Amino acid sequence: MTQPSVWDSPDLKSNDNYVKFEQVGDTVSGTVQAVRAHTFDDGKTVAQILLTTDDGEETTLTAGQVRLKAALVEQRPDVGDHLSVKLTQIEKRGGGKTLKHFDVNVTRGTGQPAPAAPAGRQSFDDNPPF
Repeated sequence: MTQPSVWDSPDLKSNDNYVKFEQVGDTVSGTVQAVRAHTFDDGKTVAQILLTTDDGEETTLTAGQVRLKAALVEQRPDVGDHLSVKLTQIEKRGGGKTLKHFDVNVTRGTGQPAPAAPAGRQSFDDNPPF
């Protein structure tokens, strides 16, 4: 039996195909290949998920949006799970800012659903969960 090479690790994969949620209805669904932490230049750390989409493409989902990050922390998708994310609303906020709302569904690799994100989601604008 051949051992996998370090170069085959999903953590080392470079992918320039990133998921963008720009309009209500934007969706991505696929199987989780890797979950890792991503640190932005400003020091903020978020989850980054490598997916093989239901169409067979490899893509990267970076959970920079506060509501998306909160839902992913709640449901904790892992390698082998099926993840679906849909942008459901873009709420206009003061100062020209927006808050994006998402439906996030995780089905464990075992076929069991993950815990649902809480309904009536609270705002994490001042105290993000990460």
